Amino acid sequence: MNISNYLWLIFFWALYGILHSALSTGRIKEKFKLLMKGSFKFYRILYSIFATFFLVFIIVYQYSIQQFNLWDVPMAETIISITGILFGVLIMIACTKKYFLILSGIDAFMVMKSTETLELQGLHKFVRHPLYAGTILFIWSVFWFNPTLTNLIFCLCVTLYTRIGIYFEEINLVKVFGDAYNKYAKRVPMLIPDFF
Repeated sequence: MNISNYLWLIFFWALYGILHSALSTGRIKEKFKLLMKGSFKFYRILYSIFATFFLVFIIVYQYSIQQFNLWDVPMAETIISITGILFGVLIMIACTKKYFLILSGIDAFMVMKSTETLELQGLHKFVRHPLYAGTILFIWSVFWFNPTLTNLIFCLCVTLYTRIGIYFEEINLVKVFGDAYNKYAKRVPMLIPDFF
């Protein structure tokens, strides 16, 4: 086992998180707005392309590292993992379908009214960040299905990054929606639904 491969993997995930967050901050966006001028409407799609290529690079690197299971997976764990994977994918698809144009930056090629509304329906009735919840459910289910060290590193890095990202995202949501978001946050859990 070559430890340096795992350290590089941690470094790449950390770098991805830092760049992904930095490029979405208001301060960096303002600098790009001055630099890009009229072309700034394409910033989000360029950001999405960069993030996608970097993500693919990391995943390819991750799976190029020699894999070994940390334990033998019993059948019950396999069934539960597959169920978690399916639910995670369904949640991610539902959220991505709803926000794809904005998240990807493709909306730059369309004439759309820019209206920011606080989403309270659908999956948002159960958790404030359903896309993140679905992603975390998916990645940890993949880990329990295939418990390798590289998958564990992936899950820990993405979970940590997601939690930090939510912190900053919620600061922005309070700026945009004010007291309405604070009331919503008191009523609805962040990532794990409270059905009881």
